[in-house]
Amino acid sequence: MAVLSEAADFETLNTADGMFVVDREQVIVHWNDSAERILGFSRDQVIGRRCYEVLAGRERQNRPYCRPDCPVISKARRGRVSENYDLCCVTADGQARWLNIGILIPNKGPMKGCAVHLFRDVTERRKVEEFARRAARVLRELRLSAGDEAIDADPSPTPTPSLSRRENEVLRLLATGMKTKQIAEALGIRPLTARNHISRLLNKLGAESRLEAILYASQRGII
Repeated sequence: MAVLSEAADFETLNTADGMFVVDREQVIVHWNDSAERILGFSRDQVIGRRCYEVLAGRERQNRPYCRPDCPVISKARRGRVSENYDLCCVTADGQARWLNIGILIPNKGPMKGCAVHLFRDVTERRKVEEFARRAARVLRELRLSAGDEAIDADPSPTPTPSLSRRENEVLRLLATGMKTKQIAEALGIRPLTARNHISRLLNKLGAESRLEAILYASQRGII
């Protein structure tokens, strides 16, 4: 998506399938009628709450994605937009619903610094794609398919976290099996500093363990 250049443009977006706006702290400040229709939450239920608490979004492999300082918001704070992506969210009545989400960043007017989320329901499309993937796996087992990559590719993946140079160094050292003390020695830093780098890295990747971080980074081509 793009950057909104005029505050007036914001008003025209209320006709979108679904729209909500969050400030720099990820607090929801706007929620339109279509968002309520698609997800079932009223304005009174979501305004003032953080987006990740409401959406509870997950990626295709049921991996949590919505969280504090997610890659989408981290990019938005730097004035950078993310490509459209699919996310499995939870409706007010507890149902899973796939959304295709695009981001706009106003650079003028009262919404400057916020992130506008435009979304539409793509649940049926994802069901068809998942059926096709399962069918392709069966064909592969019968030696009739082309291969794993064509089968497992996600057409609208969530944005990948942006890592600093130091975080990339720490990630590569973790992938070699190094412990905190060894990483500190390799980088010439204190163990406490290394531990802090590792903690921030896991948070950025949304991982609960070092192994999960390495697996995720490998799947995403970060390492």
